[in-house]
Amino acid sequence: RAMGSGTARWLLIGADLARPLPIATGSVDRVLCHNTLEALADPAGLLVEANRFLRPGGRAVIGHSDFDTLVFAGAELTLTRRLVHTYCDLQQPGWMDGVDGTIGRRLPALVGRSPLQVGQVHAEVLLEQAFAPGSLGFTLAKGVSAMATRSGRFTTAELERWLADLQAASARGDYLFSVNDYIVVATK
Repeated sequence: RAMGSGTARWLLIGADLARPLPIATGSVDRVLCHNTLEALADPAGLLVEANRFLRPGGRAVIGHSDFDTLVFAGAELTLTRRLVHTYCDLQQPGWMDGVDGTIGRRLPALVGRSPLQVGQVHAEVLLEQAFAPGSLGFTLAKGVSAMATRSGRFTTAELERWLADLQAASARGDYLFSVNDYIVVATK
């Protein structure tokens, strides 16, 4: 968030997060980073960079889902566990320089080792009871299935059965999806 003429302005920048960002040192009041660190080869480097461009007293809100906590109730438990662990642990080509699907649970320690000062730590559980287009559980299930297909570790029949079971569980009222998100509020 940049300040100017008495009103807050949001600045969105597309940049390579493995390089210094095109932001002047000490020029930013607020930083928001969500579900980004797990895909970086050097997540600590981005926190150092955020500290660089934050003004003294500036605030960073760093959040991340812990993908190892994905719960899809209503589907075959053993298959669901295999899918979640594969999704959590497998680097996806083309956009991930690293992979750490459990970074959410270590986020407070990671931020605590950075130059930022940890203020508050929160945990939020996203919970849904309908498997429907537009819901996060539906979107993630489709992503998990697509990634599992690319991994070669699952058969097409397994994946089709899993998605069909989620849909049937939702129709019966037996479906539940949840994921834990962790949020660290830190200051410079």
